[in-house]
Amino acid sequence: MRARLSWRAAAVGLVIVALLAVAAERGLAWRDQRDRGADEKAVVAAAQAEVEGLIDISGSTSEDDMARLLDGATADFRKELESQADRLRKALADNAVEATGEAVSSGVVRLDGDRATVIVAAVGTVTNKQTEAPEPRNYRLKVDLLKTDDAWLVSGLEFVS
Repeated sequence: MRARLSWRAAAVGLVIVALLAVAAERGLAWRDQRDRGADEKAVVAAAQAEVEGLIDISGSTSEDDMARLLDGATADFRKELESQADRLRKALADNAVEATGEAVSSGVVRLDGDRATVIVAAVGTVTNKQTEAPEPRNYRLKVDLLKTDDAWLVSGLEFVS
């Protein structure tokens, strides 16, 4: 009688351990999925902000516009922006450039740990000394991001077709 009771107790114990293991695994999987969803939203927001900052840059506001671009950049991309900032501000002012734009669609291409790539489609308008009316523009950009101190910053940006 005692052996039969021990066998049943052992079987119940194994079932409980198995259920706990499955519950723990599902809990971890849910947490990982939730974290990935949060990261996807964060990389898209960071990519869109940098693209909108780039296509919204104007001669009259270029100092503030450039500061916002630099705030969202890291690594070589930041260095490149810094090295070209004065020349870009001068060109924008000299040509009386006024640009507006917004991201209309974005998609995460890759998200691996602390690196991501996002494609952003945007539309905008540009006026300058050579135009009589605002000219429409369509943009498609590939944005590489790097997670730095819990913030997603742009590490590379290129126009794609």
